[in-house]
Amino acid sequence: MEHAFANPSLPFEQLYYHSPIGTAFLSPDADAWVGANPSFCGMLGYGEEELQSMPYSQLAVLSVSDREERLAPLLAGSLPSLALTETFARKDGSPVTARLHLIPIRSEGIIQVIAVQVTELIPTAPADTLSEETILRLVLDHAQDLITVSTPDGITRYVSPAIQSVLGYEPAELIGRNNMALYHPDDVRQLMTQTFRDVDVFECRVRHRDGHYLWFETTFEVLRTANGELDKIVGIGRDVTARKKFEENLAEAQRLARIGSWDWEIAGGRFSCSDEMHRMFEGRIDRDRIDLEAFFACLHVDDRDRIEANLQKALKGGFHEADFRIVTAGGDTRLIHARIQSILMPDTGEVERLLGTVQDITERRQMEEQLRESEQRYKSLFNYNPSGVYSFDLEGNFTSLNGSLEKMLGYTREELMPGSFVRLVFPPDLPRTQANFNRAAQGVPHNYEALIVHKNGSLLDLSVTNVPIFVDDRVVGVFGIASDITERKRHMEQIEKLSDEHALILSSVSEGIFGVDREGRGIFLNPPGARMLGCEPELFAGRPYQESVHHTRADGSRYAEGKSPVHLTIQDGQPRAAREDVFWRTDGSSFLADYRVTPIADRGEIRGAVVVWRDITSEVEVLKAKESAERADHAKSEFLAIMSHELRTPMNGIMGMTDLLLDTPLSDTQREYAEIVMKSSRNLLRILNDILDFSKIEAGKLDLECEPVDPAQLLESVRELFEVKADEKGVVLDMRIEDGTPATFGGDAARIRQVLVNLVGNAIKFTDAGRVSVRLRRAPNERHAPDMLEFEVSDTGIGIPADKLDRLFQSFSQLHPGINRKYGGTGLGLAICKRLVELMGGRIEARSEEGAGSLFRFTLLASCDSEQR
Repeated sequence: MEHAFANPSLPFEQLYYHSPIGTAFLSPDADAWVGANPSFCGMLGYGEEELQSMPYSQLAVLSVSDREERLAPLLAGSLPSLALTETFARKDGSPVTARLHLIPIRSEGIIQVIAVQVTELIPTAPADTLSEETILRLVLDHAQDLITVSTPDGITRYVSPAIQSVLGYEPAELIGRNNMALYHPDDVRQLMTQTFRDVDVFECRVRHRDGHYLWFETTFEVLRTANGELDKIVGIGRDVTARKKFEENLAEAQRLARIGSWDWEIAGGRFSCSDEMHRMFEGRIDRDRIDLEAFFACLHVDDRDRIEANLQKALKGGFHEADFRIVTAGGDTRLIHARIQSILMPDTGEVERLLGTVQDITERRQMEEQLRESEQRYKSLFNYNPSGVYSFDLEGNFTSLNGSLEKMLGYTREELMPGSFVRLVFPPDLPRTQANFNRAAQGVPHNYEALIVHKNGSLLDLSVTNVPIFVDDRVVGVFGIASDITERKRHMEQIEKLSDEHALILSSVSEGIFGVDREGRGIFLNPPGARMLGCEPELFAGRPYQESVHHTRADGSRYAEGKSPVHLTIQDGQPRAAREDVFWRTDGSSFLADYRVTPIADRGEIRGAVVVWRDITSEVEVLKAKESAERADHAKSEFLAIMSHELRTPMNGIMGMTDLLLDTPLSDTQREYAEIVMKSSRNLLRILNDILDFSKIEAGKLDLECEPVDPAQLLESVRELFEVKADEKGVVLDMRIEDGTPATFGGDAARIRQVLVNLVGNAIKFTDAGRVSVRLRRAPNERHAPDMLEFEVSDTGIGIPADKLDRLFQSFSQLHPGINRKYGGTGLGLAICKRLVELMGGRIEARSEEGAGSLFRFTLLASCDSEQR
């Protein structure tokens, strides 16, 4: 048989052949099978040719008395369609029940049958051995579709067992209940406003027992009494949730793709379009009625005649496509791509219907235009760019390059392509350049500089930008832009050198320096100046200098606006200097400064000024401190000299009277007390002598004698002084003059003895056992240096901690309060020794280890000649 669908590639033809719903065609008298799709043939078990040889009545199992009566209105043309339930005998003899929808296709002279199977295959005996009641019961019990019988007011009287598997209810639960209670509230309101025929179809959502809703397509038929009154309503419902979901997905896909579809049946005048097409035309065309006037009203006026001509061609047959513009209600223009397929009648070849799609391609066309424009811009950027533009493959071989690169490198395109960039790179720079290329080849865009060899052998400094070329997220090459920066780099190096030198000079000086322009805005501030002022150089530049540099006169008075030395120099170009002005830091503190303002002139025109200043606060403070110290020192020296003299006079009287007292008869206790007084008086007199000597040394009034000194007599006098004390403590006192020591030397014997007495006295005082040694020798000296004598006093006493050695020769310094309490002393002895030794042209030093004794060594000039001193 030749079907109505002449082109099997069309969507509707595909739907016919692959639909899971059975579809067949009957002759005009509804008795002969004209054709059937695979689903319908599969339902009955026959092939299409076998069906064509069998009349409808031969396949029908049940004897339906009113079938012809029901078909009569359909065949007469008074009904557009008819729904009925029919049981057929399959090829294997088993019955199968289907819900049939019969739709006449007048133009073809055939009846389309849409069959939905309502029962699975039921094992049974041949139909002629069963009663109609038995067969009906089998159909009702085993039908997968939901079958209900209800009263005109909606009360359920019967529901098939399929209710349990489909909606989860037991049939008994729904008997006597209004079936409207299961419908979705929104659907109930819509159903209440609709008008239905005695045989009709509607879709609604039905609530499952667990609460969710399923979509059902329900075919119902009103049964009337003999006098025409409503009796019962029989309904067959099928779960179409999956189909509705598919339709929603299809509509969504069309919406996303901006593709709408339409179907125009020419002879019957029926028309339908998809939701997306209706949306695309903003609702200005009817969904269910062809209105060409409304359609053409949507089109751009310049496209109407052309599209009308295309439509006329489509009405004559064939496949057509065209682009046209529609104008929206808001005045915007959208571009539409349309396709039309003509469907021909099989017998006459005339166009029966038109199927079409419309797609909004506005954005796509805009993108195409943008892409085209982008390509043109890229070509312009590539060909006319003054920089060298090129591309590499992943091996570093040139795949393209522009004329600027040829000119830059001195090579022609043919000389460079194909070939690697490696041969162009200065060899020592190749590893770094190769690494930079590899980074781009790995997908990392970056900038770098490369050293390239020109064709003539000269070196070029190039600034290079490498960008990876991606295709489908995969790097396939490297795009690059190169600029010749050889001259610029040379200039920059010179500028950087000068700038570094300038910055080095400004940073190295101790003075603060800043520059201002003609408006008094800061130009620069050197680091020392920034530190003095407590501000950042970056904040100084470009701002009025007074915001960072606040200064007043020495007396604290402010300069009038525009009358500071800086402003005056900018105005008249005369250099100026100021002394002891006050500069204020950003933290509010101040310092005294001397500064000089020098104008900056360019070809005789004043461009600004440079200010150089130095902080003289310390100098002023030092001068004041020096004067104050000198006054204090003078007063101290006078005080000490006077007090020492005044104290020594009564002390001599005390000592004299005590000495006389000791010559008189005294008891033991009285004598002990008198000796204590004498001993304390001598100690006090020694302290007074030390203080007097120290004050004389401090005041520079201590005079030294220059006389011959006998070393042996000098040491013997010291021995005699301490021999008894050493014997009392059990300490060996060893004094020795080494060979090479002169028999006499020039110096102040009394002061040398004073130093030795102090050192030996300390050594015996701090040594409880062991030895105290005194050595005198000629000191080793360099050639042409004056002769020196070296005195060395060592002991095996308590020693001195290493961290306290530096305090030994400080005035009034005690190493530890506990030692002072045990051994006594003023802390002036070693300080006086140090001053005396230095006055005699020598130096003194000490070495000690705590618990292992000490060694003091001092040197003196072997002659007291003034020049040697």
